[in-house]
Amino acid sequence: MRLRPAEIEQLAAALTAALVAHEFVRTTAPPAVLTRRITELINRNFDEERALEEEAERLAATHARQMVGMDHRKIVQGIKERLARERGFSL
Repeated sequence: MRLRPAEIEQLAAALTAALVAHEFVRTTAPPAVLTRRITELINRNFDEERALEEEAERLAATHARQMVGMDHRKIVQGIKERLARERGFSL
């Protein structure tokens, strides 16, 4: 699922507010700096997941002849999960 940039910024702002309000983090920087950093991290995570998905699609395409009759989406998802596990990436 891909979120729009405005939704990601709202999520990051809400997360920043909750972290500061519940004193999970203490920062001397303004909350906007923390919000911007969280936004960057969320975007990077989405980019990494998209790259993982693309690699899974490529691998599935190279082995398509061996998997005749199998659900393509399930194959891609299985490959993606295996790649994520091997790389320590949380889906």
